[in-house]
Amino acid sequence: MRYDTALTDQVTEELRLIRQNVPGVRGSITATKDGLLLAHDMHGLEPTQIAALVAATHAVAVRASLSTECGQLKEVITRGTDGYLAVYAAGPAAVVAVLGTSELNVAMLNLKGRPIIERIAEHSAGLARGQRADPAAPGQDDDGTAGGEPLPARHDEG
Repeated sequence: MRYDTALTDQVTEELRLIRQNVPGVRGSITATKDGLLLAHDMHGLEPTQIAALVAATHAVAVRASLSTECGQLKEVITRGTDGYLAVYAAGPAAVVAVLGTSELNVAMLNLKGRPIIERIAEHSAGLARGQRADPAAPGQDDDGTAGGEPLPARHDEG
């Protein structure tokens, strides 16, 4: 699925700012909550696969947060032997994930990254209202379907 070029360019630039402003960030990605790639600033990994994994991580964390009465999910941090994966809720339609090295300061990521993630949420808010794809994308009908086929289902939890 193609998204409006202006939207993907805005989100990509915001993702670059995370890497530029937070030491230890090696890349980031924005996906829809149903796992479709919106934009990325990462190298050496397959972004469409990461988008799907990040959306699944987000969905599980949303359910865990609600089931344990912790409220609406803000972020989930995974620490591995070689670095971090931080997954952030970014409004009603998007998820932002940041990949970091072992030296990443998570508090600094939250301090400097949170305002950027809020801007990404603002940029991508239209996705929740059905403004998902580039109207000029070939093969897409006026009703938002691809040649009469329905768009993938959205998961609006969290």
